[in-house]
This record gives sequence, structure tokens and C-alpha cells, in this order.
Amino acid sequence: MALAVTVGCYTIASAVTALGRTTFPADAAEIGARWTGDATSVLGTRSPFGSELESNHSLIGALQKIESGQLGPTILRSIAHTDALNRVRRTLSTSPYNPELWMALALLQVQRDPHDPVVVEALKMAYFVAPNDARLMPVRIDMVAHFDPLALPDVKDLVRNDIRLILIRRSGSRSALVSAYRRASKLGKAFLEDAVESIDPSFLATLRG
Repeated sequence: MALAVTVGCYTIASAVTALGRTTFPADAAEIGARWTGDATSVLGTRSPFGSELESNHSLIGALQKIESGQLGPTILRSIAHTDALNRVRRTLSTSPYNPELWMALALLQVQRDPHDPVVVEALKMAYFVAPNDARLMPVRIDMVAHFDPLALPDVKDLVRNDIRLILIRRSGSRSALVSAYRRASKLGKAFLEDAVESIDPSFLATLRG
């Protein structure tokens, strides 16, 4: 009886936590502008479980520091950025199956050095943990197209699969491809055009337009 009550309480609390769970915005360009409040106050009423609370807290803290286009020495000297990065790493050591945290780690690290191996490894972990997670597809495509980790064939294959799923099964998310294309590097634009043309040529004009 006691076990049944415990399991029931955990299930209800987990459901409540899931309703308030922090996620990446559908448009990757909105990262950094969406979370401007105090992370502690936002999370104070969300979860009675420390691990969920810490994961949400770490993710919100990371999203607050991720601002598109800020790279180089300014980021390297930022204590707040370092703190957010270290907190995400610590949380991942106890919650390694959280794909949003792996994605946050990749995005935080890419701001410091787009060529750091941690960027690609964290990105791969985000795919490994949640390969078909529609919430992460826009930001994964955007990051790869923007920062050029496209020299690695396995990364290209992973992102191409995201593009295929959006074009074939999630037509409502196609605007994310257009947004990623606008922010992409020259290499990223060429990759997106090639991927879209091979999957749905009719969408190519919309992508470029």
C-alpha cells in the first residue's frame, strides 16, 4: 500500500514537473531573449525533486547566457558564462540523459570556440539521447548551419535526418529551416539547399526566399 502511494505521488509530481519543463524555443534565433527573469524564482514552484529542479535551473541559466553572435574574447572573460558552463557540466554528471542540457553545453561551448571538440561531442550526445526529439531539431539545424561542424560526415547525416523529418512529417516546423538558412554561413546555406533539394525540391524556393 505504501509503495503504491509513493509511486502514485511520484507519477503525479513528475507530470506536474513535465508541464513546467524548460525547453528550447521553436525558433533558435530566440534563444537568449526568452529567459530574462530570475531562474530561481521561476523554478521555485515547479518540482519537489532535486534532480529535476537542478536540471531546469541549469538549463535556464544556460539559455540566459546564450546570445546569438557573441563569440571570442568577451565570452572567454565572462565569469557568468563560465559559471553557466560549469553548472551544466555538473548537472550532466548526474543527469546524463537530458538532451536539452547536452544541447546547452554545445551552444555555450561554441560561443567560446566553435572548433572545440566538446561542441561536436555534446551535439552528438544530444542526438544519441533524443535522436527524434522535435523540440531540439530547429536548434540543432541552426547551430550546425551557423557554426560549420559540417566537415564531419556523421554530423551531416544526423542533421540531414532532422531536415528530412521536418520536411516529411512536421510541415508546421518548416519555418525553422528558413530561419536557420537566413542565419547560416556560406557552407551552411549550401548544405541546407542540397539537403532540401534532395528531399523536397518544391520547398527550395521558399528556403531561399
